[in-house]
Amino acid sequence: MPDGAGDCYRARVPAPSPADLIAERLTAYLGRNTARTAVRSFADRALGRKPEEIGPEDGPRLVEALRPMLRTLLGQSSADLVVTELMQELR
Repeated sequence: MPDGAGDCYRARVPAPSPADLIAERLTAYLGRNTARTAVRSFADRALGRKPEEIGPEDGPRLVEALRPMLRTLLGQSSADLVVTELMQELR
């Protein structure tokens, strides 16, 4: 098969929204339901938006809003590491 011939058959998977990405990564630390609830609550409280309305430019603001809660639940160093990793993924 020539180079690129199979490209038309590859499914294009859309990138997850920033809110979905954040909730997915937090699931390992908080559990699925708590991660989704935290993202939904902080999106509303900090940004005045629903998670599905969060755009790429809002992702870092949402992560920063979650930082105090993460520090309480995970401890400062673990929370800071999670925040740093999320910020890198959102770029």
